[in-house]
Amino acid sequence: MIVTIKKKKIELRYTLRAMMMFENVASKTFSPEGITDIMTFFYCIVLCSGKDYSLSFDDFIDYLDDNPEKLTEFSEWLTQVITNENYLKKN
Repeated sequence: MIVTIKKKKIELRYTLRAMMMFENVASKTFSPEGITDIMTFFYCIVLCSGKDYSLSFDDFIDYLDDNPEKLTEFSEWLTQVITNENYLKKN
């Protein structure tokens, strides 16, 4: 999935770095539940995927307010990535 925020294209990557960042930001074990956790994890993935990319959480929330469909796209992308990872681990 590719997002464009503030004229910068970022190809999202599901990484350990993003999971660790989520745990630091959320101050809890990685297990996103609810809208706040999903948005926070989305933010962490954006920051970890975009090298040398600086984006405040407020600017990210503004982006989602202006593009609410991106949260649905992210959820679908994340589900697909997790499903594919589990499939690869089984084979």
